[in-house]
Amino acid sequence: MKTAEIREKFLQFFESKGHLRLPSFSVIPQDDPTLLFINAGMTPLKPYFLGKKPVFPGHEGEWYRVTTCQKSVRTGDIENVGRTNRHQTVFEMLGNFSFGDYFKKEAIEWAWEFLTDPKWLGLDPERIYVTIYKDDDEAFEHWTRVGVPPEKIHRFDADENFWPQNAPTKGPNGPCGPCSEIYYDRGPAFGSDTWADYYETRESNRFVEIWNLVFPQYDRKDGGILEPLPKPNIDTGMGLARVAMVLQGVTDFYETDEFQPLIAKIVELTGVSYEGPSSVAHRVISEHARAVAFILADGAHFSNTGRGYVVRRLLRRAVRFGYLLGLREPFMYKLAEVVAEVMGGVYPELKENLESVQKQIRIEEEQFLRTLESGIKRLDSMLAGLQPGDTLAGRDAFTLYDTYGFPLDLTLEIADERGIKVDTEGYEKALEEAQELARQRMAFDKELFKKSNEALAALAADYGSTNFVGYENLEAQVRVKLLLVGEQTLQEAPAGSEVQVVLDKTPFYAEGGGQVGDAGILEWEGGWAKVSTTQKNPDGIFLHLARVEEGTLRAGTVVRALVDPHRRDTEKNHTATHLLHAALRAVLGTHVQQKGSYVGPDRLRFDFSQFEPIAAKDLARVELLVNRWIQADFPVSYTYKPLEEARKEGAMALFGEKYGDVVRVVSVEGAVDNVTSKELCGGCHVRRTGEIGAFVIVAEESVAAGVRRVEALTGSGAVRYVREMLDRVNGLSRELGAAPESLPERVRKLQDELKTREKEVEKLKLELARAQLGGGSAGARLQEANGYTYLAVKLEGIEAGALRGAADELLNKYKADLVAVGSGQNLVIKVGKAAQSKGLDAGAVMKKLSEAAGGRGGGKGALAQGGGFDLDKAFAALEAALR
Repeated sequence: MKTAEIREKFLQFFESKGHLRLPSFSVIPQDDPTLLFINAGMTPLKPYFLGKKPVFPGHEGEWYRVTTCQKSVRTGDIENVGRTNRHQTVFEMLGNFSFGDYFKKEAIEWAWEFLTDPKWLGLDPERIYVTIYKDDDEAFEHWTRVGVPPEKIHRFDADENFWPQNAPTKGPNGPCGPCSEIYYDRGPAFGSDTWADYYETRESNRFVEIWNLVFPQYDRKDGGILEPLPKPNIDTGMGLARVAMVLQGVTDFYETDEFQPLIAKIVELTGVSYEGPSSVAHRVISEHARAVAFILADGAHFSNTGRGYVVRRLLRRAVRFGYLLGLREPFMYKLAEVVAEVMGGVYPELKENLESVQKQIRIEEEQFLRTLESGIKRLDSMLAGLQPGDTLAGRDAFTLYDTYGFPLDLTLEIADERGIKVDTEGYEKALEEAQELARQRMAFDKELFKKSNEALAALAADYGSTNFVGYENLEAQVRVKLLLVGEQTLQEAPAGSEVQVVLDKTPFYAEGGGQVGDAGILEWEGGWAKVSTTQKNPDGIFLHLARVEEGTLRAGTVVRALVDPHRRDTEKNHTATHLLHAALRAVLGTHVQQKGSYVGPDRLRFDFSQFEPIAAKDLARVELLVNRWIQADFPVSYTYKPLEEARKEGAMALFGEKYGDVVRVVSVEGAVDNVTSKELCGGCHVRRTGEIGAFVIVAEESVAAGVRRVEALTGSGAVRYVREMLDRVNGLSRELGAAPESLPERVRKLQDELKTREKEVEKLKLELARAQLGGGSAGARLQEANGYTYLAVKLEGIEAGALRGAADELLNKYKADLVAVGSGQNLVIKVGKAAQSKGLDAGAVMKKLSEAAGGRGGGKGALAQGGGFDLDKAFAALEAALR
């Protein structure tokens, strides 16, 4: 049974039992800052388990029964992915949920029906086994009643069959309850252990857990008191990949129908066959390709923190394994297309956001491959003076990582190929020292702006929030109220100091509402300080992060505060963002709601709700509408009004902003095509729309499921951008000999010609290799050493990819144990399965040849490849390498 059929049967089954089918939620939590990712089917439904009315957009009434197939992310064991048959980072969790409606009886009866009824999964009931919590006699009664013999039911303690684990004794307080896990016996082909053995070992490849029924029925209180909930709930989770593995009769989820297309694509790209569990690289790449595509399609981005760091780590781990398979060009972006083809029917965001996802992946791959190449060169120089058996210093390995971004695991791999060890303890020590130093330097981190100390609290109590005077003026005479370094209050800050400066009033805008914090300078007699940014704490106190460049800044000093003139460009972009918002709603519809923004002096970015790409003609209409507002040179005004009054007048609110009882309303005093702009906003704006000068959209893309992004430029930045684009178009026209309006057709023809030539070249390369092999000019002659038969063949003008194909053909034709095929300075070694079973390893042979012939290469098991070889020396050393 195909995975898609299993998924659909599950959802249909529970729909037939009165459940509302909901689509998968995004893997990025919407209202839970404590989580990086949605990690289970129940996670996005937590509010309904806690009493919130289960009302869902687009569905009338209240729904106390829900079923989903939820894509989930768990990243606690990334390093085990590919090495075991169980670990996945992204998986699909089938679930049925009850918010105080039905309980154990129905949950168990329906689980049994779905699993055993031929109409649904039709699993053999004789091969189903169950675990329950040790005291859960109610679950025991229901399981035996549906047909599970008592001897097939194991009772375990709270460390195995309770949610949360060990909750009765260790907490936490809150909803909790026993659970019941369902196992399926895959038969003796997967192990000789018995169900009785499982009671002792808790480990089995034969008995696979496929479904967990959780029964939250208690409210845990202090002292381990389990008080019954007035309305117990049901939360179940069935791993779709595990069920598919069972129904398809395969060893692990990598062999299921959803993974095989990815594995096949990796084999195509690398020329390295998939050999099951021993092909760790194929497994890592395929699993991480799915994970990266899913996470990016839901709106995450590569970064050095949070979920962005996790997805970057996944991609880089996959690229490292691709590198070990010989891939030197970006390839993960190609796998994202396979993920979209296989899974896009169920998760349309994979297809809708594919272009954006592939773009992000390719850029990240290119950057990391450059890191790998430069890191390998530096590692080579470090290893050059070492001999097999020597140890690379841990601090050197850390320098590679810290300075050049070169990962430790790849250092270990390359060093091992040369028989050199790495001082991992020294590496960890250097890492800890660097982390401690980073913690010490965090005094000026942005997070400090969010903290408060006694002096700030007292200032807020005495004077309230900082008085912002920068709407009209970019400078003001102000007095220094406080100087802070972290939590410490200073009386003075000498030149070279970095301090947070609190002023009695300020023309500097503090970051908020999408607008960046202002930069500028503070001047006083005998000195000046550079302000790099401005933030505000929860009490509304503005904090200016400044570096004293000359003189000494003292508390109480009157200074001249001057905002960087580029703020005027920020104002243009901020007003243009309001106009863009209004234009999008006018052209696309009132479903458009702001989801985030960036407003700086260089550009503007606007994120908004929209469930499909914007047509080019609609984007052009939006751009034209904004420019007509600009050309009309309407006044821009602001007033303060009660919040409810502003809302009644139709003022738009910013996404994520919190408003007081009185709000600032920014209005453009004029309409274009009966469209107006009025928003609640505390940011800085132009006085008239004509000051914006010009507006041009430079990008439109998806950033999450149902969220699009527009980036744009205004003023001189927009003019420069248009000029650059025109120059590029005219340059291309001259290069290609076509008028600007004919460029698209000319490019299409060139692309078609290039694809045709590439196919011809690949065909010729293959024919060239076969001609050399078939004509005898390659000098193929079967030889023997140490009980192994081998073949060493030199070809002319053949690239690495074709060498792998030639090695496969020779291996099959001559039935040799090992084949070595080279061309130029490239070398490929291929080992047959029988020879592998006797201990022959391609990577070990390659290592010996590298030592003898000056090249460098690597690999394991059936395949190894490398470059830089003197092939004559390498082939001469082959007999010795087999001994």
